[in-house]
Amino acid sequence: MANMAAKADLWFIRLPNGRVLRARNTNVLRRFLKSGRIPWESRVRHSKEEPWRPLDHANEFVDLLPKETPQPSKAPPKSVGVRGLVEELFHAFDSSLQRGKLIAAALTGLGIGIVLVLSDICSQFLHDCTWPIYAGTAFALLLLFSVCSSILTQMTALELSRFRRVTFREASPGLLGSIGRLTIALGLVAGVILGIIAVLRILPSWLALTEATETTLQIVNAARLIAEVLCWPILILAMLLLAPVLIVEESSIVRGVLDWVGMLWKHPGRIYLYQSLAFTFAVVLMLPMVLPVLFTFAGSDNRSAVYLVTGIALTPALSYLLVAHVFIYLNLRYEFFHSTRDR
Repeated sequence: MANMAAKADLWFIRLPNGRVLRARNTNVLRRFLKSGRIPWESRVRHSKEEPWRPLDHANEFVDLLPKETPQPSKAPPKSVGVRGLVEELFHAFDSSLQRGKLIAAALTGLGIGIVLVLSDICSQFLHDCTWPIYAGTAFALLLLFSVCSSILTQMTALELSRFRRVTFREASPGLLGSIGRLTIALGLVAGVILGIIAVLRILPSWLALTEATETTLQIVNAARLIAEVLCWPILILAMLLLAPVLIVEESSIVRGVLDWVGMLWKHPGRIYLYQSLAFTFAVVLMLPMVLPVLFTFAGSDNRSAVYLVTGIALTPALSYLLVAHVFIYLNLRYEFFHSTRDR
């Protein structure tokens, strides 16, 4: 009951520049209004089902309205299309380069390198246990990614709702539950997608055994390649967008996966554009650290050192992508920037 009441008193605030922030209750929003941290030209609503309304039309804040504020209900300026997307992704830059998030990403990159080194060593000595080694490596990498995603997502979501930087201690309550739910959800989605890819690759060989015609095999093989090309981007979307869906809304595994599927179905174009821009920015962040690694270890047979150094070099890109996808999710779910439609 307390949780339901808290959600009922949650406020979404659309700033004049198009950004959408959250205040956990009316008292918090009143404090921000009194301190001037929220401009009176902003608009508010309790949920995405409600229309945006000017602050002076909300009875909870009328008594705080400055007498000299001219036309507080005036519609804020619009930020349209790619410009709005780029602005939000630039906001993610500052958030992702905070010390605590970089440390979490660096430890994750180092952990990934260590896992790959151990996997390589085990493969050299245990030739008959290839599949168990691969399975164990995949699970360890999934767990590391889930831990990092949960930490960075929770910290970023709290920052956006509290309008300030947060520490790891502030973001730690409920973190183990988030890691568990995210690991299971990612495992299920990745398992289904990789299973589909495996079946698609086996299908032509199976049809060949049934004495199917050459034309049929060519059609099936072409369809298989097209389907597989679509499956890989969806897998990447799962790895990056599931964390905000599950953690920001505190969703169950089933509810989170369903919301994720609905988001892919509803916003395929915007998601593609958003992720293209986010990956472009991530590459820019990554190059200054990755290029020295490539130059140093070009032609080197020391794979262990390459794994370890490369994992650490990916720190800024990993931090940025995880933080940026919190902004992407909030934009898709709560309309961070203005579209050309007047809501």
